[in-house]
Amino acid sequence: MLHNLSLVHAVVALSAAACFYLVIRELRRVYVSQWRLFAPGAAALGVAVPLFLIQIVAGEERWLFAGAAGLGIAIGGIRGVVITLQHDLYRPRVVISQNAKLVLLGVAVILVICAILEIVGAFVSPSAEKLRFWAALSAVVCAAAMLTRASVLTIRLRREHY
Repeated sequence: MLHNLSLVHAVVALSAAACFYLVIRELRRVYVSQWRLFAPGAAALGVAVPLFLIQIVAGEERWLFAGAAGLGIAIGGIRGVVITLQHDLYRPRVVISQNAKLVLLGVAVILVICAILEIVGAFVSPSAEKLRFWAALSAVVCAAAMLTRASVLTIRLRREHY
């Protein structure tokens, strides 16, 4: 396992901050364009992929991460289906309830916590290996959920608009 901070950890920190910022921006908007739906998920992927790769290099089982991605896909798919959509004459409008906004914000916070746990775990000691492993699994679930939610919403927007 990598026990020192590296450039990868800087990428993870920047991606986590970008994901949190993009989620906050999405929650403030009434109209959300399709690329804005994918922006937080893409930033979340910038956190999940390095954490996944660090764990794979350390010898962890890949099937655990496949299961975590499957769980994230299921969660994101359900979230994408239950969000209501409205259309006006010019563009589709994504209507998100207050509870759904809090859930999306919670996912972004969990992703930031995962990045912090990885960075602190790499800096502190090798005794934090399990913590880093669970942080990587959680990051994979969060990233898959965000990207699947964006995909389902985009499909629904295109299907219902035309």
